[in-house]
Amino acid sequence: MSLEELNELDHELTLAVNGSDSLFWDNIMYTVTNTFSWSIVILVLLYIIFKNNTPREAIMIYISIALMIVVADRLCSGFVKPAVGRWRPTQDPVLMYLVDVVRGYRGGQFGFFSGHACNTFCMAVFLSLLFRDIRVTLTLIFWAATTTFTRIYLGVHYLGDITVGFLIGCTIGCVFYFLLKFVKQKMAIPQRRFISMQFTSSGYLISDMNVLLATVFCNYLIVVIVAMMLGIA
Repeated sequence: MSLEELNELDHELTLAVNGSDSLFWDNIMYTVTNTFSWSIVILVLLYIIFKNNTPREAIMIYISIALMIVVADRLCSGFVKPAVGRWRPTQDPVLMYLVDVVRGYRGGQFGFFSGHACNTFCMAVFLSLLFRDIRVTLTLIFWAATTTFTRIYLGVHYLGDITVGFLIGCTIGCVFYFLLKFVKQKMAIPQRRFISMQFTSSGYLISDMNVLLATVFCNYLIVVIVAMMLGIA
């Protein structure tokens, strides 16, 4: 398949997924895509990390997460997007009038690759490796996938943008986790291994993992309620 044919397929698949005639789903997608809507989950994550580690280890994890997000964001928005210069569907002169737009939201000029996909999946992979709880891993992947899907639904990214962002995000998440592990070994910080029904294998309380899962579930529930209220208003 030639690059032109691949690009055409990307256009067709994106238009097939983009938008709907449902105000309810428009409101859900618009809310889920907003990072601010996940503030409570982020605060709970920070608390769980602090609670289950020594202050020094918690600070190292916070720094790792901050650096990871900065690297992912700069790589995407600071380098690749302006270098490649691929239009977002909502900004593409060929497609912009075929794309369903929600609340006038069109995003920036360029969209390759997706920063949302990169950032959410690097976080999901990093935290999954950190917590080592299969339920949390599946929940984080679901969160990253739904957040990423909103970008196609809203028409601000092609499927290709999302796919590349997903791959790069997973890679960055793995790299930063193993860098953290390497630094801890160099600083002679022992790696914790727990064999207990009360802890994950990496030493996080199962009860705290339950709190995290409940918070994510409640956050999705709030999003649905908000979408319904906006639909009625």
